[in-house]
Amino acid sequence: MKRTFYTLLTLTLVAAATASCERYLELESKTNITGKWLYDTPEGLSRAVVALYDLDRKIAKPSNDNNDCYVVQMLDYSTDLMVYRGGTAASLARLNNLMPNNEVVGSFWNHHYNIIGKANEIISSAEEMSLADPVVLRAWAEAKFFRGRAYFELYKRFERLYLNTIPTAVDNLEREFKPAAREEIFSLIRTDLDDAAANLAWEIPDGSSSAQHGRVTKAAAKHVRAQFAMWEADWDTAIGACEEIFAHPELFALEKHPEEVFLSGVELRSKEVLWAYQFSTNLGGGATGSTTLTGHRLGLTTLPIYHGLGKYFTIASDMGGYGWGRVYPNTYLLSLFDREKDSRYTKLICTELICNNRSDASYGTPYDLELSKGKSEYITNLHFFSKKYFDCWSNADQPDLRSSFKDLPVYRLGETALMCCEAYFHRDGGSSADALNYYNKTWQRAGNDEERGPLTLEKILDEYARECHFEGVRWPLLKRLGILADRVHAHAGDSRAEDPYLDRDYTEPRVNFVTGKHELWPIPQSQIDMMGKNFPQHEAWN
Repeated sequence: MKRTFYTLLTLTLVAAATASCERYLELESKTNITGKWLYDTPEGLSRAVVALYDLDRKIAKPSNDNNDCYVVQMLDYSTDLMVYRGGTAASLARLNNLMPNNEVVGSFWNHHYNIIGKANEIISSAEEMSLADPVVLRAWAEAKFFRGRAYFELYKRFERLYLNTIPTAVDNLEREFKPAAREEIFSLIRTDLDDAAANLAWEIPDGSSSAQHGRVTKAAAKHVRAQFAMWEADWDTAIGACEEIFAHPELFALEKHPEEVFLSGVELRSKEVLWAYQFSTNLGGGATGSTTLTGHRLGLTTLPIYHGLGKYFTIASDMGGYGWGRVYPNTYLLSLFDREKDSRYTKLICTELICNNRSDASYGTPYDLELSKGKSEYITNLHFFSKKYFDCWSNADQPDLRSSFKDLPVYRLGETALMCCEAYFHRDGGSSADALNYYNKTWQRAGNDEERGPLTLEKILDEYARECHFEGVRWPLLKRLGILADRVHAHAGDSRAEDPYLDRDYTEPRVNFVTGKHELWPIPQSQIDMMGKNFPQHEAWN
């Protein structure tokens, strides 16, 4: 059965790729330009790529279009590391009402297929020009990166996909949809990422007056290529891609301390960050109008509503500003740290709140959790939290600002090191000197004594958790290894036995996770209805 596939034929552009602003994605102007003009010149392709960046970044911006996709993806929903209070994407956190009509699921699917559609237009137009032109080649390579990455993200969650590699035009609106074979999908991802990695530069491109921070480089492409190689158990390719990144310490290097990545300001300019979504209060940098600033809500989501206990606390920027208290690390994650040595615990997990209401006698002292033991206010207002998205800068002049303009990490060298460690472990065994070397890059720099081995998969999984929690790594890692169900059943959420300050058990995913079903997301029902009988829903979701 053929169905009509519509796409937007006019693209809204927001800046030139050679904009002179310091931050590449502080987009300066908005211009509607027809697709024909856009894709007929190298300059048009360059502008189209800028629009592609902005389209991709929208997954992290609160709107009716993304429905918390980035929160679900990055904050370890439905894994063994997160405890959920409520409010944001409940059905994916608790797995109690996840259905094919779920808004987050539909938004995730639509977002990435929109990326693919725009990337197809750029790739096709570039190939009709001359790839010998460096402007055309860069646009082509960036579009290849975005398309390969989008299909990879879709495969992790859905597996059953249709492949679309041609621009949608009036003469090809009629499409027949059928699921692509796994190898077809993998071949496209592999080719796109290889093309991107081969043709992007290591250095951040220069604009007319400064570096275009926020633009993908060869390192970002190599990192995603390594991620994909891990899914294929292609250990040599994964090792090679990771080590190529580490071979450029003048550009990419681990910070001396992990907290320096996340707690140094609103701009993630660390050499450890391979790619970040950029935000600013300038128009186009996360703001949606001259007075309404939206940014993103990762900081709010992960910060408890401490100010709800007005006797003891007032909203303050140095406390992180306004909190929603929805997603926290659980006691299982905390149990993995050496709480005396590991700075990822002492600096990046906040377990103590200092009373800051000057009108109360408690001012300046740690809040006594015994006062809230067994009460709902504990998880709502006082729970320990991750500071990876902590923001005391955006709200310096407006502490109750319900938004953050701190850059968001997408890929980071800490994960690169652990992928390389894991690949060496699978290939050469737990006593591999190379595996130990890459394990110790993150383990020792956090303040722990050198690990001398032998390594086990459990040790590596624990280090992934300590290093990369709340960075979108855990769910695909556990799924790739075939242990997602086991880990969720064992550790997801928290019980009162594990955290006696809780008012009840928050262990819904342990009970609700169905092995053989929840390792996949259902294909959005709206897409099933549109594509027809040749594209069936997953059997587990029928």
